[in-house]
Amino acid sequence: MEFTKGIKALMSANSNVTDIVGTKIYPLQAPSGTALPFITYEVTSSDIQHTKDKACHNLARVEMVGYTATYAEAVTLITKLKETFKRATYNSGGVVIDIIFLDDEEIEFFESPDRYACVLEVKAFVPL
Repeated sequence: MEFTKGIKALMSANSNVTDIVGTKIYPLQAPSGTALPFITYEVTSSDIQHTKDKACHNLARVEMVGYTATYAEAVTLITKLKETFKRATYNSGGVVIDIIFLDDEEIEFFESPDRYACVLEVKAFVPL
């Protein structure tokens, strides 16, 4: 799952995202007590894609969840995340993502403590 470094790097390099969350971008879950807003990301599934002759790509489904204090902030954050990942590519330090496609999005509300979660799911094509 080395390619997740590229997922984080794409978010960290976009000032529209970091203007909202700063450097609070974490794999799987944020440290306990992390102040809102922040983002978590995780690979939800990974499938090998084959051509007639060989395996050619790993199709990874990745979920980014932005946690915010207000609905308006959740809408802004998910919009910025979609702009970041729409048909994005990444190639740095030996980490390559050929292309990323947007897959699904939603905004949820959680209580105790009150917070919104904007969820963006993408498909990342990673060469083998």
